[in-house]
Amino acid sequence: MSDEIDPLDALVGAPRPRRNIDNALGDMTRAAERTRSAGGALDEIIASSGARPRGEAATSETDRVETRNRWAIALAVALAGIGFSGVITETVAASQLLSNSGPLALAVVWPLGGLGLLLIAFIQSSYVDRFARLSVVRWIFLGCAALFTGTLILFALDVPTKVPAAIAWLLADQLNFLLPLVVWTLAGDVFTTGQGATVFPRISRWLFGGQVAGLGVAVLAPTVLDLSDRSLPWLLAAPPVVAVLVAVLLPRALANATTAVGNQRKQSATESLKDTVAYIRELPAYRWIFWVGVFAIFGGTMVDFGFLHLVGTRYTDAGSLQAVYAGTSLACLVLCWVLQSFGTTKLLNRQGIAKVLRLLPIGALLGCAALVVGGATKTVVVGCVALVIWRIPRWSIDGSARQAAMASLPDERRLRVSFAIDMGPLALSLIFAAGPIALAVQTDNLWIAPLIGIASAAVGLVLSRNTVRTWDDTQLSYRLKRRKRLG
Repeated sequence: MSDEIDPLDALVGAPRPRRNIDNALGDMTRAAERTRSAGGALDEIIASSGARPRGEAATSETDRVETRNRWAIALAVALAGIGFSGVITETVAASQLLSNSGPLALAVVWPLGGLGLLLIAFIQSSYVDRFARLSVVRWIFLGCAALFTGTLILFALDVPTKVPAAIAWLLADQLNFLLPLVVWTLAGDVFTTGQGATVFPRISRWLFGGQVAGLGVAVLAPTVLDLSDRSLPWLLAAPPVVAVLVAVLLPRALANATTAVGNQRKQSATESLKDTVAYIRELPAYRWIFWVGVFAIFGGTMVDFGFLHLVGTRYTDAGSLQAVYAGTSLACLVLCWVLQSFGTTKLLNRQGIAKVLRLLPIGALLGCAALVVGGATKTVVVGCVALVIWRIPRWSIDGSARQAAMASLPDERRLRVSFAIDMGPLALSLIFAAGPIALAVQTDNLWIAPLIGIASAAVGLVLSRNTVRTWDDTQLSYRLKRRKRLG
């Protein structure tokens, strides 16, 4: 082949050497290597974001379902352990405190518990969404285990029973409300809103299973096992063990799941609180969920107190109090488990989240009405029925609907907003419960507190219409937009 310069090359500019087939093959090989390197880098970027690399697109749907099921089981077992620990702690603390100090002690312990919830939520708000979610979970549960260990030491040192019993009741609030909320928020990271409508009720059944087991132990301890009043507090050895196991095993089980990595923004607790309040104000439906919760949960708190007051006037020893309280709670949980298994998912799919959230003030209103009758007649059975009426929506349908609603929030805000919307109303209810409690105990009128609760629950029921009215528009807000996840 001639080496003469092509006239077109001469016209364009400097001549280029002629290419042969070997040159072309070498260029193609180098281009392929560069493409593979770029593809590998892209896969690393995709994997670090929590999505699947390109090569995994062919993964069968069966494998993805099995992976999601493993994550759901890990979360469910963690909630079962928390439920077991929470009901044991609350039952033991309630029986020990009421048998030693009477129902008036609740006028002190409950407001302190509410302040404790607010204080812990305030302190944690500056970092719960700042750091990786799994790390936050680990340290919260280890801290809880340490506090329980200190409480057991107080019992062992023969400190007056009402002191460690009051501390245990404060810890029960953390176990029953704060720690489940942390795990539910983690579940909101792992599962999308659509998946949550199906997965969350299934996870809730495990929570109920743990609570049923805990209440079973609480009922059997003073009756079948015949433990003395002094031996019952040692049931509190179980919660710290469970907390350590969750702290160690849950992060490992979810290591490959998509969880929040933290926004890494350094904020003071005050700045975080202001930011969270401003964010909720811009979402009308969530703002109304908060206010409905304030009035409905205050009414429900009056049901809880009225029941304890009624039972406390009938039984004086810690063993009997624990058996009645645990037995009634056990009946509530069995009914909640049945409802979660066969009714909640269908109800959420048919009625929607907003309408289902209206059941909470209805349950509080009916529970208070029943307890007015039970308190006036001093009939313990009616008081037990009132507690069941209130706790069925509180522990089952409303809980699943709330978690499904929270799953729509952005990952970097979900836990802080959940603290405000879920724990804020509870904390305020416990704080303001002191007045009705003191009035009912001092006048020995068991119906006063639930009567006040009726008025509060009625306000919550009226406000719940605004949640339904604003729900659809709120779900279209750009502030609820979340990144898409594969699987």
